[in-house]
Amino acid sequence: MISPSQRIEYAAWRRFEPGVLTEILNTVAAINGQLLDALAESARSGVRSFPLPQSLRSRVAILTPSERQVAAQCGVFLADAALADLSDGLPVAAPSADRGRAWLPIEESISLAHSVLLGSWYLIHASPAVARVLLGIRAADVTAYRARGVGELAQIARRHSDGIRPRWPHRLDVWTQILERRDPQVTAEPRSTTLRCLQVSAGDRAWRSTYVGLLA
Repeated sequence: MISPSQRIEYAAWRRFEPGVLTEILNTVAAINGQLLDALAESARSGVRSFPLPQSLRSRVAILTPSERQVAAQCGVFLADAALADLSDGLPVAAPSADRGRAWLPIEESISLAHSVLLGSWYLIHASPAVARVLLGIRAADVTAYRARGVGELAQIARRHSDGIRPRWPHRLDVWTQILERRDPQVTAEPRSTTLRCLQVSAGDRAWRSTYVGLLA
């Protein structure tokens, strides 16, 4: 049974004009594209760590720009900026050992951090309900993140750029399906990839069905 608060949040989705939702999804895809470009560079590098399963490294390394663009249109944020840590007043770098390893040159790392943090901020201000699904965060984290100023986020991006990682770094199944979208020989319906990403991002079946209904 859907609670009254959930009905309100679902209604927020339905109030969107198509152009607004398209703009949001285009923003998400653009930032995903930047992340995938960074992952491809990391995969080709022989000196830096690769933040996804090693079995994906060779596949990511050969992605063309057009293939990365297709993979970026999965419908949810692929970057993890540890927004829950930000909402608790902590720096963006989480205590995980993985977050301490540099996987990009510092300039590119800062640029990606700016895009992810400010893109998340824009999305949260555009619609907190949609942000919860596309970013995969709690309502409390959305509220706390909205209170951050742009200048503060820019400082966090400069000081803690190593905190930006791909989401689900140990989910080989999820990333395999995302990367398969770039292959024209793969017959998987693009919407099935979006559903898969929503499954691990938002979890709740009602959220997923509402989102897909908007895309129809």
